[in-house]
Order: sequence, then structure tokens, then C-alpha cells
Amino acid sequence: MIDTLFLTRSPLFRNLDEAERAQILMIGQVRQVKAGEVIFREGDAGDGLFIVLKGSVRISKRSTTGEEALAVLEPPAFFGEMALIDLAARAADAIANEPSELFFIPLQDLRSLIEVQHKVALKILYALCEVLAQRLRETNDRYMSIFTIAQWGGANPGGPLPVP
Repeated sequence: MIDTLFLTRSPLFRNLDEAERAQILMIGQVRQVKAGEVIFREGDAGDGLFIVLKGSVRISKRSTTGEEALAVLEPPAFFGEMALIDLAARAADAIANEPSELFFIPLQDLRSLIEVQHKVALKILYALCEVLAQRLRETNDRYMSIFTIAQWGGANPGGPLPVP
């Protein structure tokens, strides 16, 4: 039995009332993963989203030089949420960083719920937009830091780089 309070701590579901959270609990399932276990690979179909209950999950991309970690997620973070927005393949790998417990919400079940429960849909999609906006701001800040270092940090002795 899991502690159901994790949904009140999740940025995606914290605005739901008790009855609405119960609906999410009914469609989800707890999954145990071992350290190093691949949860999904870049290119896999987006079949749902995950909330980290215990442990941590590494989101990474593969390159010619190996694995590049983009983020390490700990409770109450969620991942795989892009499947709610589009039907595109997974954009990165998700790998258990340590033995972890995840709450998996199947995409089809969640879509069915939000199609019927419009109040729930608005709350979840608004929260998702808030999180995605925050992540975009953080990405923009990182991009500008890298750009500034490349432009003024001696990486371009011939002069400043043009702004893309």
C-alpha cells in the first residue's frame, strides 16, 4: 500500500480535490525498478507518465561519447508527460538511478478521464503548462549562460558569435 499523499505533493496533481485524486489513483499503478533499469528509451512510444515516489530517475540522451544526463529526478517529480501533449516518441531515455518506486499513469486511461472530467482536465493541463513554462525558462537561462561563455569566454578569438 502506498502513501496517497504523493499526489498532493506532485506539481501536476496538487490542485485536484480528494475525489479527483482518487480517480487518478484508480487508473495508476506502482512499479518497482532496480538501479540501472531502463524505464523507457528515446524513440519508444509514449504510453504514459510517471511520478517518482522513492529513489531517483535519470533522464538522458545518448551521444557518440556516451550518455549525457539531462536531469536527475527525485520525489515528487514526474516525467514522460509529453505523451499527454503529442503522440510523438519518447525524446530521451529514463533510467533508474537507484532502486526506485514509480507511479505509472497509462496515457489512454488518463486521456479517457480528462475527456469525461473537464474540471480535472483543466486543472491537470493548467498545471502541466505551468511546469513546462518553468522548464522552458530554465532551458533558456542555461542556453544564454552557454552562449555568453562561448561568446566572451575566449572560445571565439575572432569576435562575438552571431545571435541565432
